[in-house]
Amino acid sequence: MGVVNLKMQLAGFIAPLTIGFVIDAFDGSFNGAVWLLVSFGVVCFIAFMTLKSGKENFMTEHPQTIPAVK
Repeated sequence: MGVVNLKMQLAGFIAPLTIGFVIDAFDGSFNGAVWLLVSFGVVCFIAFMTLKSGKENFMTEHPQTIPAVK
């Protein structure tokens, strides 16, 4: 849990710096920062869509916990 918290805190520190550097690189324009955030959003969406729920494994390993459906 501490490792996850450390990574979130580190990302919270690095993200504003990165966005600031991108804005400076684009001569004060926010276009580069917006496209950077959009690209990160697309990567996160693709990663989310490739996740498996694991529900099938849970049902086969624990058949007694499956509720009866009428």
